[in-house]
Amino acid sequence: MSQTRRFWVCLLLVFGAMRLADALNAVTGLWVVPSRLPAQTLGALLPLTQFGAVLALPVSVLTTVFARHLGAYAAAGDAARVRALLRGTLAATGLALAAALAVATTCLPWLCDALRVAHSPAGYLAVAYGLIAAFLPMVTAAAQALERFGALAAGSLLAAPMRLGVMFMALPLLGLTGYFIGQLTPVLVTAGVTLWALRRLLARGAGAALPASAVWREAWRPMARYAGKVALGIVAASLQTFVATLVIRTRLADDASAGYYILSRFAEIATYCGSTVAMVLFPYAVAAQTRGEGSATLRDGALAAILGGGLLLAGALWVCLPWFFPFIPGYAPYVGIAPLAAYLTVTTTLNVACAGHFAHQQARNDFRYLRYMLPCAALACLALTLCPIRTLPAILHLLFACALLQALCVAVDLWRSHGRA
Repeated sequence: MSQTRRFWVCLLLVFGAMRLADALNAVTGLWVVPSRLPAQTLGALLPLTQFGAVLALPVSVLTTVFARHLGAYAAAGDAARVRALLRGTLAATGLALAAALAVATTCLPWLCDALRVAHSPAGYLAVAYGLIAAFLPMVTAAAQALERFGALAAGSLLAAPMRLGVMFMALPLLGLTGYFIGQLTPVLVTAGVTLWALRRLLARGAGAALPASAVWREAWRPMARYAGKVALGIVAASLQTFVATLVIRTRLADDASAGYYILSRFAEIATYCGSTVAMVLFPYAVAAQTRGEGSATLRDGALAAILGGGLLLAGALWVCLPWFFPFIPGYAPYVGIAPLAAYLTVTTTLNVACAGHFAHQQARNDFRYLRYMLPCAALACLALTLCPIRTLPAILHLLFACALLQALCVAVDLWRSHGRA
């Protein structure tokens, strides 16, 4: 089977399994959560979640570095280094989790006051969720590099119904805390299933013995250079998202910020295709770069799939949601803003396509995109912070403008890359 055909077969396998899981996740996000949490709380979910993601930035960088080098070792058939790198990275993640929880202790009182929510364990659970969600790609990267796509599909299928069940039971009893317990459930299940699939690789005495420290010592210089470049992009993107969610919650009234949460749950569907494509594309791009081959054809096909799927989704939401909202319990206050979900979906699609291009370039150790990605992120943070916006449509206009600017930069980058080829 050719490399291109194998890529699309694996993509369809994972895509099918994850879309079944997404159907249940959609039920959870679009009905269970809004129906069991008050509107005053809904608007705080996204900034709290993003706060955990910001504290997880070191793990996110470590995950990307790990995925890149693990893919190269797997492509070269070096199982000993794959095993040693995975073990060492698991230990480093544990230390990062402890440090993030310590930082959260000092920041959470201020954040809860700013978000207009009561102090509770929810903040610490949000941080734990951010760390474990950042850790999850580490083990899935190992499964991807070793082509254990069946384990990834199984984890997705098991995690979604468990999340739905936990949310259904915990939200009425624990409120915001119950929400993050529900969020933690699927990542723990997926990590458990994937680690079980890798148990032979992780077992002591399995295969050739090589201390983790040996791998880090021999590769620390290229890893450090790669990590520094990855960190710039990840920090910029995460801070832009955190600033956006924080501004939305603190500038808008409770009902408007809750409305944004509802719209974002529909717009998030556009990320489903993109996340699956990136999951499969990254290890293939790493392997191709290791063999000295090109992967532009796979990248272009993946970006076209992301853009086409997202725009079709936006059109469907534009037509269907104004009719659909009145039939969903608790959605009556949001009927008037239903068409805006299509607008936010277009913005999300542009962001996902840009992220897919950046991930491909990271896989090939090509960081020229940082020349425009960093200024775009800085400009977006400044605009969100300084513009006196107080309405939901104004926020959506600004988010779209930022996404469009970055997408135009990516389009120019792609055009130049084809010229260089």
